[in-house]
Amino acid sequence: MVYLDYLEVAPWNRREIQRPTRFRGVGTALLSAAVQLSLDEGFKGRLGLHSLPQADDFYRGMGMTDLGPDSNYQGLRYFEMTADHARAFLDEED
Repeated sequence: MVYLDYLEVAPWNRREIQRPTRFRGVGTALLSAAVQLSLDEGFKGRLGLHSLPQADDFYRGMGMTDLGPDSNYQGLRYFEMTADHARAFLDEED
């Protein structure tokens, strides 16, 4: 599994901060690159990450499994993308 230590988009790309956004789909593109890296490394698209609270809904919407708050990681929610979710995610991108 590839662990994403940090993934963030600039504030002008977030709908809740600026409407209209300057660029759309930046977070999805970054997540897609991470899935591709996981595939390239032989991990079948599997990802794991700890989410900032404002991004929880984004990761759920991307098909990642919410495994709940991690008391060992500042209480941030831990998300994983399975190989099946990665395939579905990439199919949606095409």
